[in-house]
Amino acid sequence: MKKLLLATALTMAATQTAHAATVFKNDEMRIDLTGKLQYEAGAFKYDKQSPTQRLNFGGDGKARLGTQFRYHFTDEIDLLGKLEWQMNAEDENDAKTDSLDVRYAWLGFRYMDQLEMAMGRTKSATSQLSDVTDIFELFGDTANENKINGIKPFESKKDDQLTIGYDIGNWDLRASYVFEDERRPRETSAGDRDYQYGVSVRYTTDSEIDFVGAYERQNFQGTTDTLGDMTSWGVGVGWRLDPFYFGAINGYKRMDAANDQTFSTHFYELSAAYELGKALFMVGYNNEKGEDDLAYQGTRVDEYVIGVSYRLLPRAKVYAEYNVDRLQIDGQRRDDLYGMGVEVKF
Repeated sequence: MKKLLLATALTMAATQTAHAATVFKNDEMRIDLTGKLQYEAGAFKYDKQSPTQRLNFGGDGKARLGTQFRYHFTDEIDLLGKLEWQMNAEDENDAKTDSLDVRYAWLGFRYMDQLEMAMGRTKSATSQLSDVTDIFELFGDTANENKINGIKPFESKKDDQLTIGYDIGNWDLRASYVFEDERRPRETSAGDRDYQYGVSVRYTTDSEIDFVGAYERQNFQGTTDTLGDMTSWGVGVGWRLDPFYFGAINGYKRMDAANDQTFSTHFYELSAAYELGKALFMVGYNNEKGEDDLAYQGTRVDEYVIGVSYRLLPRAKVYAEYNVDRLQIDGQRRDDLYGMGVEVKF
């Protein structure tokens, strides 16, 4: 499969795979080790009790460790696999306890270096859309991933997911399907997921312009007045003009609940980056507005993000970002957020 949009656009946004260390290699088999150490500090979120006030300055340490293999089965078929964990010094829960989570766990194959299929905890097909504007480490990319009544669209990684990708010429076609069972509850307190699927397509012109489209459908067993089947879709464009990158996405989300209740939003995101030597300067804007039965909420996301990163070594960088949140709650403006971090890949 081709690299992600930004991996080809900006050297400093390269994927982890590009930094993999080979631990075993012969004519048939190759095994790589990937990893990342990261520490971030700042005021990243808002107080749940006082949603206009940012939390106190604090820090968070993270680490990733994974392995991937490729076995040359025949002249036409390669067997593939990946397993990666993430370790968090402070997890996203009220107790703030440490955690060990699985990021990827899948097996698959590649045929003629064009058709690729994988099963397990894989990356969803719709990630091609969110990748267009996802250039920040701390903030950004919030409009397309904002939930509707507790259901998140365009989620990057899913368990029990079959993913298929096909590269042909300038086209990159992807599809994913999530198999659910009665023992796995949905993200909310009531009902079970029936199925979920997504498709995406990307076309890259000879002048390095990417056009992307993505569609996702989530179906559940039963509905309530505020929860039901959800459809999300969007289009995007990314333009690489060395040393600049410009990205934009535009889309809609719609949830059809019981008793003819409809919840929908319109979202769009803009991002730009400029690479100057070892430094990368970034700016972005995210917006989402409620429509139909959500219209009373008005604007749900309205923020500017600025950031800068500096490459200390080929596999290490420092970065800082600032988030200007323009939302008002009960007539009161929300505090700005900010943070900084250091990252080392191996």
